[in-house]
Amino acid sequence: MIPLETLSWLIEVLGPDVEVAEDPLPDTSHTNHRIRAGDREMLLRRFTDAELLANDSWYAPADEVSALEALRGVAVPVPELIAADVSASVCDVPTLLVSWLPGTPPGASIDRSAFASGLAAPLPVIHRAPLVPRHYEPFFVSDGKRLEDARAPSWARDPAVWERAFAVAAGPPPEAETVFTHRDYHHGNTLWEEDVLTGIVDWTTACSGPAGIDLSQMRINLAWDFDLELADEFLRAWMAVTDDASAYHPYWDVLDAVDWIADPPEHLPPPGALERYETFVARELAALGQ
Repeated sequence: MIPLETLSWLIEVLGPDVEVAEDPLPDTSHTNHRIRAGDREMLLRRFTDAELLANDSWYAPADEVSALEALRGVAVPVPELIAADVSASVCDVPTLLVSWLPGTPPGASIDRSAFASGLAAPLPVIHRAPLVPRHYEPFFVSDGKRLEDARAPSWARDPAVWERAFAVAAGPPPEAETVFTHRDYHHGNTLWEEDVLTGIVDWTTACSGPAGIDLSQMRINLAWDFDLELADEFLRAWMAVTDDASAYHPYWDVLDAVDWIADPPEHLPPPGALERYETFVARELAALGQ
């Protein structure tokens, strides 16, 4: 149920004919509600995780507003910002109202080639969006963790892979243009109708930074949930549509993989995911000559 104060805000923004749909939405770090007002369909995003609001600098509603404003008019399927109460001056928690995007998360039956191409095609457009105030840094830096304290995970088959990865991540990054990035660009943040991409969502962590982080985040997630071949197919698809192939560098893959160690996914890994993850890191280290 939407709390009374937030419902009152919605009515003020949209008018008295606002109707809350009963469609259940998945639990995430946000509480999401599907909203109908007349013939308009919208998504209400409530920042309800009090611990993240207090302790996670990336869980920032104002940053998502900045991102959606930067993306306004960009030719990719992203939500349109309709209204926001980022300081919870009226609503019970910081709240955003955005347009509803059609589609569902990708299923296992999706055509792999169309999937890889659909994920790659929007990135050059996204990366040309105006820069936002928030700048990229690894999550472990934001969390106050040091690479000197990092240790290979308990499940590692070859701890030496991770020791080399920590050393690479602690080294200087390659030169990279600063562009607008999603920062958490992976297939779980996309929507599809059959084999057609219909939406890219969850822009809370968008920032100005290297394009390579969007590539690495997608590749690690594809390797984790599917296989290494799909991660490579995505990279080839991106190479075919980008004007600047130099934005890809194995360093970003290694850095982002190390960032996962410090900030691991909360869900149980799918079968073989940990092995694929370590193999992915070993391959990128080899590409760097490490």
